[in-house]
Amino acid sequence: MNKQPITQFVFSRTAGFAGLLLGMVIFLVPASAFGQVFQGSEYCLGCHDIDPTHGVNYNDWKTSGHPYALMKSEDAKNRAIPLPNGKEWSDISYVIGGYGPKTLYLDNNGYIITTPGNQYNNLTGEWTNYHVGEANLPFDCGSCHTTNYMAGGNQDGLPGMLGTFDAPGVECEECHGNGNIMDKDTPKAAAFCGSCHTSGDSSAVIPAKDGFILSNGQYNEFLAGPHSSMDCVSCHNPHKPAEFSIKINCETCHANKVASYTAHSMSDYGVSCDDCHMPYATLAGQAQGAFEGDRKTHLFYINTDEQASMFTPDGNSVSLDFAVPGKPEKMNKGAVTLDYACKRCHETASMAELGKFAKNFHGRDTTASQLEYIGINPGLSGNWWGGPDRNGEGFLLEVADAGGLTLVVSFYTYDNAGNQVWLTAAGAATTGMTSSVAVFISAGRKWGETNNPAKFTEAFGTATFTFTACNAGSFTLTPNAKYMVLGFTSIGYDLRRDILNYKIACPTFINNPQ
Repeated sequence: MNKQPITQFVFSRTAGFAGLLLGMVIFLVPASAFGQVFQGSEYCLGCHDIDPTHGVNYNDWKTSGHPYALMKSEDAKNRAIPLPNGKEWSDISYVIGGYGPKTLYLDNNGYIITTPGNQYNNLTGEWTNYHVGEANLPFDCGSCHTTNYMAGGNQDGLPGMLGTFDAPGVECEECHGNGNIMDKDTPKAAAFCGSCHTSGDSSAVIPAKDGFILSNGQYNEFLAGPHSSMDCVSCHNPHKPAEFSIKINCETCHANKVASYTAHSMSDYGVSCDDCHMPYATLAGQAQGAFEGDRKTHLFYINTDEQASMFTPDGNSVSLDFAVPGKPEKMNKGAVTLDYACKRCHETASMAELGKFAKNFHGRDTTASQLEYIGINPGLSGNWWGGPDRNGEGFLLEVADAGGLTLVVSFYTYDNAGNQVWLTAAGAATTGMTSSVAVFISAGRKWGETNNPAKFTEAFGTATFTFTACNAGSFTLTPNAKYMVLGFTSIGYDLRRDILNYKIACPTFINNPQ
């Protein structure tokens, strides 16, 4: 992008041969002498509207937020934008926003109106205060809200507007340069987008305030996240509105994560990757809840430590002390914490419960380094077995939540003579990784005979179940003296299941009221 006057060969697309001759005569004269340094976005319309060869970038851009970063009042009044209390359109020179989360207004001297209720929040339809009471608050946002901004002077001679520009809003040439040149490559770099989509004076700091990341900090967050080696345009079409700009889905690069996610009930509920990895932790206008702002974060990482805070102790910036587990080369990163990733939906859950649910959420690796504390939970319900070496026997296991966890187990196995035996167990389940339950044996029944539990079941022994992951565990079973005499010995081995066979979240999120 070049915001300075450009000495160039001037040739109009419609001037024909006469224009070409004129250009040959004056090619050493700065184009600015003819007022053609910036042509205006309509100059691009002829090729970039519905022409499949050049794309439909003009129409996409026109429906995005860029053209409306700043609007003259005569244009803004044609949009569904209300006015501050007691104001008429004749009192307004320009409008800031009107597309994104918030709208602000400039008076006829170019100063931001700071009377009470001066900020309109587009998502909620409510008025809030922005720098209320500050006299002569200037508009100094021109470098990112206008096209071909120049420091110095006052636009339209209004003292409150610092600097001048060719057009309000971000038009085509602000990113691509003069329409006669159209630089297609420079806007592809993430740093180019970051020149405006950032907060604070340093991209190495992610400013925060009042429990939220400050607005427009996407580039700061991007650098502290997992995609810092990519460009913004790797995922976004910059011409389209943000909510419709995604060019690739998460599964394009993260197919293994998506495959594991489809095993969770949250997938059935329609929860998408960005709901958790890009929560509304950023605030531009008005918070939507205790842990919900109005813009999505680009941190992507989730810190599953229930004790962690997303911000530094003073609350003025995002903490950059997150280290990606198992990847020591990825240090000094930022991460969304569980309150922001989860509390938007699971409002009544404790942080301890959230942490148990989130740990190893996508994991299927049960090596010692990857085992997570999951506790006995309903997500363990299903079929468990000892692998091919134990074919022919296994467990039907259920963990029920009925005001307290109950572990119910059926073990189909054999006695020492090879006869089929059913063992059952039931008891209160602990919240840790291990639970012990009393085991009973079923015997003496006949086909079709009415059941009498007192007659056909009796105490057999005690079993202890341990689950180190949602698809990995172990058990030990010790018969009582009676059944040891009958040839039953203590046994135990590792258990497993393929969690992808179960459409249930594990650990199951119970979300008990507090």
